[in-house]
Amino acid sequence: MGTGYSVEAKSRKDLRRLAYVIRKSAGLEDVIYFPVVEFLELMPRMFEGFNWEIVEDDYFPANVHGETVITQGIVRIKESVYDGACEGDGQHRMTIMHEIAHWIMLCFLEFSLQRNFSNEEVITYCDPEWQAKCLAGEMMMPAHLVSSYMPKKLVEECGVSKAAAAFHRKKFREEAKEKNRL
Repeated sequence: MGTGYSVEAKSRKDLRRLAYVIRKSAGLEDVIYFPVVEFLELMPRMFEGFNWEIVEDDYFPANVHGETVITQGIVRIKESVYDGACEGDGQHRMTIMHEIAHWIMLCFLEFSLQRNFSNEEVITYCDPEWQAKCLAGEMMMPAHLVSSYMPKKLVEECGVSKAAAAFHRKKFREEAKEKNRL
């Protein structure tokens, strides 16, 4: 089941380019381990209108770890998620990067967001959740630096979860196969 929203179409390639531009503008284009927490804390100085806050864990339902409120330009993160990210937990780091990605695309770059009232599923590359997940992954596992890494090395070097590492390794392999076919 989709989110009920759609955004302007962006491919993985588009979002990979955006991740590189963001990393380069922060002077991090050649850094493998993306400093997610530090980046979050610096964002108010880098992006006008960016706000963030850590909220008590009971602020959200148990299955919600953070949110981006577009109308307020604010990212809220559960305290346990923030603490986990500070300790290097890959899933918590990815959660924060995911919310940052939403904010960058929807608040800063103002990707067009529409409510989907149809009964049809939103096409993957128009799904704001897919786009945020994709951009977060591309920020944390930059293809130009780590596309040859195996999942274990992605976990160790990039500070991501095993699931995220396995998924990105699969994408890197698919892209390599596609290049070899051309």
